[in-house]
Amino acid sequence: MDTVSPDTRSRMMSAIRSRDTKPEVLVRKFLWREGWRFRVCDRRIEGHPDIVVPRAHALVEVRGCFWHRHGWTWDGRKLVQEAVCGDATWPKSNRAFWNGKFRKNVKRDERHEALWLEAGWHVAVLWTCGLVPAKRDKTLAWLAKKLDKWSLRSAAAPRGFAVTRGGA
Repeated sequence: MDTVSPDTRSRMMSAIRSRDTKPEVLVRKFLWREGWRFRVCDRRIEGHPDIVVPRAHALVEVRGCFWHRHGWTWDGRKLVQEAVCGDATWPKSNRAFWNGKFRKNVKRDERHEALWLEAGWHVAVLWTCGLVPAKRDKTLAWLAKKLDKWSLRSAAAPRGFAVTRGGA
């Protein structure tokens, strides 16, 4: 049973943003400080990734652990837990609704990642649990290292030659 009225719950849920979230802005400020230039929610790319870093030919997704089921994957039939994230909790009421919602989110995320990799983009997924103050520096250092690696790989290819890209 929900602890708040339906009107209050509706108001709370409608206040949840899909872009310019605090974790996303935090990552963008870090990237800008480090000298990376980027586009936000580029509509020219299917799925409108959160951050597009052209110099590294990379897409950065900042995902909420609750909404995007951190630690869960879609096996074609149901959601399967692969890792434990304390922020990816399950609501106690209206389970059928939430199961369908989460299933669609995970399937959409997997579909977009596959499309981006197939199109030659590098993809970095950051989870909100990795952006809490205790883990933030390590997560952002990992992202900077990946972008540096991808940027060098992209720049090292002579013109007219294909560059192998992927999630590695």
